Amino acid sequence: MTLIYDKRLIKEWIDEVVPEPEGDEVFIAILCARKKYSPAISRSEEMLDKVILKGDKSAIYRRLCKFLRVEEGDYIDFNSKKSIPLDAMVVYFDLYPKSTLKAISPWFKTINQWLYDAINNPEFNRATFRKIDTKLFSAIAKSNSRKPVRVVDIDNKDKIYDVLPLVPEPEWITETRGGWHLIYQVTDKNRLKELGKIYHELVSKEFKGVIEIQWHQAQTVIPGTMQGGFKVTGFSAKKEGDRL
Repeated sequence: MTLIYDKRLIKEWIDEVVPEPEGDEVFIAILCARKKYSPAISRSEEMLDKVILKGDKSAIYRRLCKFLRVEEGDYIDFNSKKSIPLDAMVVYFDLYPKSTLKAISPWFKTINQWLYDAINNPEFNRATFRKIDTKLFSAIAKSNSRKPVRVVDIDNKDKIYDVLPLVPEPEWITETRGGWHLIYQVTDKNRLKELGKIYHELVSKEFKGVIEIQWHQAQTVIPGTMQGGFKVTGFSAKKEGDRL
């Protein structure tokens, strides 16, 4: 069993949407379980698992597909000790490239503090060092290298037909379990200003509570994968803009 239903679509999405990594950059993806997807779990898990994706887009695709090969029994509900079902799960991909160089300093600061405490405090729990990989991942996740894309989240399936005529054409449109994600390339400053205008004129007024523009992160679901039992799909808006 797996969270993949269409590998071709995953590859197309990566080729069209994921920025080309530069220098020390990597990407991250996280596996989550959400109680609103399945009443079988006792609580939501914001991060069941995590992966750092490095190399070119071909390498990112291959590693991501391995990460998505999840089977029943791989993850256990903390409270009930029962297997977390696949229809409770979703994988989010952050489209902001992360700087590993930028992440080193805050990670070192944490590890050095642990080292100091381990040496000077007899009561320090040395099992803390088992979390060393988690701390590294957290430091990388917080270290945006650049923000070449923006994700506009439409939290209502029907509103897509009202919103699209009022906004600039996105590069990609993803249908999520509960709505839509519009993905924009914003390396052009004028493009970024257009999105700012959307925020002020639509998000804060006519579509308040329906549209959200992600600024601090760019987490999105992956077309070709399952999100809470729903088949996430999508397409290049510039190539197939008449699909809706």
